[in-house]
Amino acid sequence: MRRRGLGPEAITVFEHYFHELEHGAEGTIPEATIEPLGEVRALGEAPVNAEEARRALSQTAVIKLNGGLGTGMGMTGAKSALEVKDGLTFLDIIALQVLSLREQYDVELPLVLMNSFRTSDESLKILGKYPDLPVDGLPLEFIQNAEPKLRPGALTPVDWPADPELEWCPPGHGDVYVSLVTSGVLDSLLAKGIRFAFLSNSDNLGATCDPDVAAWMVEHDLPFVAEVCRRTKSDRKGGHLAVRKSDGRLILRDTAMVEEGEERYFRDIERHSTFNANNIWINLEVLRERMTSHGGVLGLPIIVNHKSVDPADPDSPEVIQVESAMGTAIEVFEGSEAILVPRTRFRPVKTTNDLLVLRSDYFSFDDSYHVVAARPGPEPYVDLDSAYRFVPGFENRFRHGVPSMAECTSLRVIGDPVFGKDVRCVGDVLIDGLARIQDGAVIGERPRPPRHRDIRSVDQHLRAILGALQPAPTVSLPLTEAMGLVVARDVRSRLDLPGFDNSSMDGYAVQADSLSGVGERPVRLRLVGEVAAGGDGKALRVGPGEAVRIMTGAELPEGADAVIAVEDTDGAAAGQVECRAKVRRGQYVRPRGEDVRQGSLVVPAGDVIGPRSIAVLAACGHAEVQVHQRPHVVVLSTGAELVSPGEPLGRGQIHDSNSSMLWAEAINVGATAEIRTAVGDTEAELLAALDAVVGEADVVITSGGVSMGAYDVVKSALSSEGVDFVKVAMQPGKPQGFGFLTGPGGRRVPLFALPGNPVSSFVSFEVFVRPALRRLMRLQPEKRRLRRAALTSGVTSPDGRRQFGRAVVTRSPDGPLIAAPVAGQGSHFVGDLAKANALFVVPDDVTQLDSGDVVDVVLLDFEV
Repeated sequence: MRRRGLGPEAITVFEHYFHELEHGAEGTIPEATIEPLGEVRALGEAPVNAEEARRALSQTAVIKLNGGLGTGMGMTGAKSALEVKDGLTFLDIIALQVLSLREQYDVELPLVLMNSFRTSDESLKILGKYPDLPVDGLPLEFIQNAEPKLRPGALTPVDWPADPELEWCPPGHGDVYVSLVTSGVLDSLLAKGIRFAFLSNSDNLGATCDPDVAAWMVEHDLPFVAEVCRRTKSDRKGGHLAVRKSDGRLILRDTAMVEEGEERYFRDIERHSTFNANNIWINLEVLRERMTSHGGVLGLPIIVNHKSVDPADPDSPEVIQVESAMGTAIEVFEGSEAILVPRTRFRPVKTTNDLLVLRSDYFSFDDSYHVVAARPGPEPYVDLDSAYRFVPGFENRFRHGVPSMAECTSLRVIGDPVFGKDVRCVGDVLIDGLARIQDGAVIGERPRPPRHRDIRSVDQHLRAILGALQPAPTVSLPLTEAMGLVVARDVRSRLDLPGFDNSSMDGYAVQADSLSGVGERPVRLRLVGEVAAGGDGKALRVGPGEAVRIMTGAELPEGADAVIAVEDTDGAAAGQVECRAKVRRGQYVRPRGEDVRQGSLVVPAGDVIGPRSIAVLAACGHAEVQVHQRPHVVVLSTGAELVSPGEPLGRGQIHDSNSSMLWAEAINVGATAEIRTAVGDTEAELLAALDAVVGEADVVITSGGVSMGAYDVVKSALSSEGVDFVKVAMQPGKPQGFGFLTGPGGRRVPLFALPGNPVSSFVSFEVFVRPALRRLMRLQPEKRRLRRAALTSGVTSPDGRRQFGRAVVTRSPDGPLIAAPVAGQGSHFVGDLAKANALFVVPDDVTQLDSGDVVDVVLLDFEV
């Protein structure tokens, strides 16, 4: 750090955190140590007049955290240089917001960026367009500090010769306080009479310097104020403020600070009803005093982040980044407060989903360059597929601009269609499987109330599930573990195949011209050596009149250009070999690269790994392949009446067959799976079981407890936990639940709550869970293919519900398929379920089918 030119304060702070890390610090905050924040003052409760606002703003500076590169969006430069609205970048808009406040209140209001060494030049170039922006005696930027990334275990600096700059990282935005001191900017601000600073992220255009908060800070001479917003289901991952029991101090708990197994408390929006907007107001005089008295170490809580040394390459070595969060300083300053602000002050652009909404006509600028929504209420929910994740892919698919979102409530895009110009989205929009959206297209429609408001169709429920899922993370696996998985990146050969000219026959390597005289009489060649497969053929040389004995697959010696088969010779092993046939140049020679050229594509992304692709990957030098990860499914059955198979039954008890069946179904799809012990009929038991598995599972499946009974614990426990329970117009399987649990680090874990009757559970898996698991793994097709078969007997079906009946399908003597419904069609007939090899599907609007009628059938384990 000294060699890099970092100051003593930065080194002291890193040393402080390093010692914490050495002693096993994990930076977690147990739920038992905190109380909810409770009610806080709301912005606007004490409005101020223009003179109070002007006086407060005259003592305030705007500091924007601007060190981000936007790597999560596929960017390599300053994220704030991204064009976001009307041809303006983040920094353009920030500059115009500040200049507008100056003009309105007649104050200097300095703007200062905390840049990283990678964002400085690009950012200052943009601000150079505004000559009135700099304030005399103050810089437009200061550079945040850097620290080494550490190797886990050893805690030594990582080496990464491919890009030595990636050996370094910023110490988190909590470094802003140290960097203000080490850069001298803190002293410069105080010398100018600036007593307060408003700190926020440059990608949050809602975070403007609000005069009301500034005046409140000045009036009450507060040391530190954190802005918070009301929490909704979509904010379950956001950090929140709480009260520490031990001393009554306000603290910030981020996702990385949650104790393992306590995610349920963190995501409880009733208990922790606000989230931290990361808009901070701080008294600079108090900051200077604290930094001086504590040797430059504020003592912010440590955050231990495990990442890859190269953020763009998940296969690069794991490193530890020691960080701190700007907002955690709330616990350092006596008398810190929180203020409740409108959602409009929290509009960050963290993903291309956010970028689409901001660029659309849903948002516009007012005269002060504040971002204004087209209508009240929540902004449109957007979920773009992985092809849009990075900015280049996003721009390529919206070359003519993003669609109109003024009338849109949600947009989900599955696949990677290219959007034409003047596209308009209305209501709830799902785009699935299209290659292009035509110019002027109007997609979606105003939602119409269904005939039964609380009932979904099978297709609606499946679309809702599939539209909410993201592909499984990619992982590099050994070839022996990758069978059946989808390749995530194009794989190119690391070498030529074959890697050298070699013989395709047992025989003799020769120069073809040496045998041009073969006719009625043979030609004798002098043997100068022998080479077997695996030998060094280039250690030998063949000249005119010479030959080298060679085996199939052996490397061709220098000078040889053909091979004569041993059958056309006398087979001599020494001395001379008698050759009885002519050869042409290249005969029986497999030239280097004949099969595969180095760098050529051997397995494209999207292919499913099978024995043949494993063969070519191994031959081309790959021991591993990047694939979409195999999800790990955890199966939980609920009900006090359930007993594990093989255990003795008490009165009223039954063996748990659902868990074994669902485990087998998940394995059959290609996932890994495990069964957890059946859970009893209390909410506490279920929630404790889910907390125990959410850190390990990629998908959780429960069965039972989703109906209306007094002991239907799954529905009662999870309705407030991010899981939606609906009725689906199907038989069996009408009650269904789907949603997301929040795992460690904010990871979203899909949960399927299936009905408890065995047949209902089986059919629900086939109709909803199987396609979902295949979507996670990127396997196509996602749904089983429908076939047509004639019924051997009539069936009845309830009106308005799609029936999935069980049948035995065979092929008739004259060719067509026939389906014989099994005797027991009730949802509890597991014995008759075992006899079936197919499901026959009766459409929603059909109530009666006769013998001989043709229906769609889903073949389960029988192909004809």
